[in-house]
Amino acid sequence: MQNLSYFYPVKKVLIAAPISDLFKQWLTENNYQLIDYDANYLSNSQDNDLIDGIITSNKLRLDKFLLEKFVQLKWIARLGSGMEIIDTAYCNENNIFYASSPHGISNAVGEHAIGMLLNLIHKISSSFTEIKNGKWIREPNRGIELENQTVGIIGYGHTGSAFANKLSVFTNQILVYDKYKIGFGNNAIQEVSLEELQLKSDIISFHVPLNDETKYYYSHAFIEAMQKNHIFINTSRGGVADTNAILSGLASGKIKGACLDVLDEEHSIQTILEQPLNIVHDLLKFNVIITPHIAGYSFNAIEKMSAELMSQLGSKI
Repeated sequence: MQNLSYFYPVKKVLIAAPISDLFKQWLTENNYQLIDYDANYLSNSQDNDLIDGIITSNKLRLDKFLLEKFVQLKWIARLGSGMEIIDTAYCNENNIFYASSPHGISNAVGEHAIGMLLNLIHKISSSFTEIKNGKWIREPNRGIELENQTVGIIGYGHTGSAFANKLSVFTNQILVYDKYKIGFGNNAIQEVSLEELQLKSDIISFHVPLNDETKYYYSHAFIEAMQKNHIFINTSRGGVADTNAILSGLASGKIKGACLDVLDEEHSIQTILEQPLNIVHDLLKFNVIITPHIAGYSFNAIEKMSAELMSQLGSKI
């Protein structure tokens, strides 16, 4: 069989995110050499100038300083949503195509947010821990039902709408505020102003990207503006919520509980967790459930995101 690499030179793609086997096969069939990224790659590699494409997630943040090392770079594929980890201005200036895969994670994030919320209000994990410690306690472990709660959602993009659709099975009291969207309300979902959402919500869930506008959106001031003591859910980005404000709200009772898949401190979380006294330990003194940024990280989501990126890259590679 004729060696086609003479006519189609091998290209290189740096893979810094989990992708499906089908995606890997597709890249190989398109004459890409797959290079796995690890923490030592950038300091040891001599191949930066030979990389044509990068597949990334939160594991590898591509700022201008780093992107300048990849002089042959033609495209970036981001597993997940939110382009804050990529310097898109630099990409635009240098004709580097970039794509994300928000559809692929929306169902997983919606399910995860529902799961955390049901766990919290029905005291599933906390009562299970008591049983493991030899305690069978019923009265203090009474739950509350979602059908009697008004849920406020900030951000009605892919994940916010997925969460709302799943939530509509449990309650018809769903309020949504999105600064940049109108006309999405229906029988189960009511479009409202931020002020009305803060007035009526018993539970509030954030589904927004992290940018200059949303950094510490959930702040001391936001919490004070909430008229009810409430439950807070964050499956978006850690930087959307000020952790110290969450702690203060929990201590005062203004926040009755929190479901956190993301934390502002994630960039140094392992170092923080190794300290005997740390902010995560402080959060867990209250009615809080924390998961390690896995809401959109299901096995199914990896397959869906890979397919979504293949579709977008088809005409680019």
